[in-house]
Amino acid sequence: MNKPRYFQEDTYHHLYNRGANKAKIFFDLNDYRFFQRRLLKYKTKYSIEIICYCLMPNHFHIFVRQTLKDKPINKFISDLINSYTKSINKKYERSGVLFESRTKNKIVYDERAFPVLTKYILKNPVQAKLCKSFDEYEFSSAKELLNLSEFCVTDKTILNYFENVEKFREYILTDEEIEFDKLFVVPQRNLRGLKSNPEGL
Repeated sequence: MNKPRYFQEDTYHHLYNRGANKAKIFFDLNDYRFFQRRLLKYKTKYSIEIICYCLMPNHFHIFVRQTLKDKPINKFISDLINSYTKSINKKYERSGVLFESRTKNKIVYDERAFPVLTKYILKNPVQAKLCKSFDEYEFSSAKELLNLSEFCVTDKTILNYFENVEKFREYILTDEEIEFDKLFVVPQRNLRGLKSNPEGL
């Protein structure tokens, strides 16, 4: 379990997990929609800001901000995962674990990495050849951020880094090599002594 110091007010976290043995965690359309509704439920309960997310057949990515000291990320993701797993096990008359391990948590210290991480997450379906363009995918923040969806889990704070929505879309569409590990480097101006790669939640 992470030490409490990682879960501070106004901290940003990249959360991700995948199915046990890399197996699917979503088996039909309703499973994706159920996870999205649960994401909205626990986001509200824990006052979590959802910057972006993407649900893939066998894994997920959620980029979040913890807004309150007494409502930490670990409780948010624990409730979300436990609720979803119990529902899936009941629906498909299965038992045991659904996810490979505890959800991984990487703290994002530098706000300059926010747009880059958002691009990395939203382009997951394109990299996996599930769609041709990120804005075609139904199970991510893409359509929400582009005002193409009535359902909205995502807070639109990432758009503050762009002149308008079209500039945001153009940025996500632009190809660039993303050095993933560099997104979690601790800038010198940040708090010293904190690790950039905490253990799973």
